[in-house]
Amino acid sequence: MNNQIKSYDAILQCLWADEKLKNQFIANPKPVFAEMGVHVSDTIELKVHEDSLDLKNLVLPLKSKFQGSNLAESVPVFQAVIQRAWQDENFKSQLLQNPKDTIKKVIGTDLSDNLKICVYEDTLTIKHLVVPVNTNNEELNDLDLMMVAGGIGHTIGLVINDIL
Repeated sequence: MNNQIKSYDAILQCLWADEKLKNQFIANPKPVFAEMGVHVSDTIELKVHEDSLDLKNLVLPLKSKFQGSNLAESVPVFQAVIQRAWQDENFKSQLLQNPKDTIKKVIGTDLSDNLKICVYEDTLTIKHLVVPVNTNNEELNDLDLMMVAGGIGHTIGLVINDIL
């Protein structure tokens, strides 16, 4: 698989096509990235979280990584949540401790009682990645439906260099 892969969408397509590769990526992503021609600095620890129909993992990115970029176009549904977390430490703490209720308050929409939401915060040395549910194979949960309606699809579609 020595092809240079430049987007997380392309990586996801590979992971969804190969369950063994996906499991390797979740357990130890750096060697899988290396196989795909993506170098990850030794100073960065990668943690991979897998979504399911009842579990949605969200990542609060570092503000410095997205300053100057158009976050509104990248993540329309969660723009308000991310912006507020960057500006208000108390809100960020609530988001990390009780994500589902905090997100419901901001977006003003009820979410399924069965849906669990986990929020992770990136740091300078820890980068969280999410392997979403393959929307081609599964029925979407409420949050995934909102993301598709908001234009996100199944991923944010960032270039690998923006992720790492």
